[in-house]
Amino acid sequence: MTPSRTRAILSSTVLFSALSFLPKVLAIAKDMVVALRFGAAQTLDVYLMAFVLIGVPVSIIVVAIQTTLIPALVNKDVNTAAGLLGGAIKLVAGLLALALPAWLVLFPIAFGLLNPGNAEVSGNGRLLVACLWLIPYYFSNGVNLLLYGALQSRKVFWPNAVLPGLFPLAILVAVWLKPEADIRSLLLGTVVGSVLEGFMLFVILRRAGLLRLRQTSGSALVPVVRLALPLMAGGLIASLSPLIEQLIAVRLGAGAVSLLSYGNKAPAALNSILLTAIGIVVLPHFAELLAQQQWRSCRALYLRLSAIALGVGILVAAGAAVVAEPIIHLLFVRGAFTATDGISAAAVMSVYLMQLPFVLVAMVSMRALVAMGCTQTMTWITSIQLMLAAGLAYSFSIQHGVVGVAAGTAVASLCGATFFCAAVWYWFDQHSRNMPT
Repeated sequence: MTPSRTRAILSSTVLFSALSFLPKVLAIAKDMVVALRFGAAQTLDVYLMAFVLIGVPVSIIVVAIQTTLIPALVNKDVNTAAGLLGGAIKLVAGLLALALPAWLVLFPIAFGLLNPGNAEVSGNGRLLVACLWLIPYYFSNGVNLLLYGALQSRKVFWPNAVLPGLFPLAILVAVWLKPEADIRSLLLGTVVGSVLEGFMLFVILRRAGLLRLRQTSGSALVPVVRLALPLMAGGLIASLSPLIEQLIAVRLGAGAVSLLSYGNKAPAALNSILLTAIGIVVLPHFAELLAQQQWRSCRALYLRLSAIALGVGILVAAGAAVVAEPIIHLLFVRGAFTATDGISAAAVMSVYLMQLPFVLVAMVSMRALVAMGCTQTMTWITSIQLMLAAGLAYSFSIQHGVVGVAAGTAVASLCGATFFCAAVWYWFDQHSRNMPT
């Protein structure tokens, strides 16, 4: 059973990656246009930080609930699943509404304390204003994650691959309509793209009968939320990772956050294609096997997928690192983005690529832990990895600048993947004893 299931997972992953090609091309085109228009300027720093900051509550609350909702939906009939999804949407909308005011009050204070000398970013409320613009994106993105999760539970993966293309497309159109380098074009495109994405997901789910906003399920959400609570703690920690990178980078001077972002564009695209595909496809299979108490079969599948993920990650990362500088120059070096910026971004890209094999293995491991219900273990490991990443990024940045920030993250990813693999092996060993294959 395991080899045939592995083939099914790999074929779904390849199909997902192929369908993701056009959205990734649109994302690259968007990045090229933004580089041409904005370069590595303070305006882009403000947008990038606002985009990360406004997403923190979503990363904490919604990602956790989505992750535990998917296994809960796997074996449900259509009517029960529709009620459970509707209840989850109402819960998430309420939690996000409660979290937003507190977060909008807290983060400017925290930013000012952590970066008292960076008035260029926080001065005149520029960062807060940008976050206020992104409030519609905040809610639509949260709901979209749950809608995508419902489709994943039914092994319907193509919307996850195709519909995210609406996001960069909307930003491209907004930037094209406003020729000058105005942050409002980026903010407006972000909001419109997310809303369009949500509308299409709503139509797909309604037609499939998988979404109901009346007579929703409340009691069935209790185990979902119970398992999600440890993940929320882990989400709080994980959501701080890009924020900490930016806070360290912003200390290095104007444009440092932008260079970090440009250097991570290609690695992030590869992560999005491979990491997202693996994460989306494997969880329903792990959950299905464990629901049938097939622990040994699930462990064999995990080992096979981890080996494949490691091998693919090494090959892709090594190949991309060789051509990092030509890629950066081809995509970004024009207009306001200088050749010097390109050299710095290429160095960052090469270092970020080093973590690809480890994050792929870690994703397979995390999906196995979620299927086993070991969410507290994930929180502990994520906490350790974040502390390592923050300490190493800060230490390395003192001597190596922006490249050092990326290096700290890469080394922490290696450590995190090792911890996740050890945890999965331990829990499989505990549960598979005296269990049928």
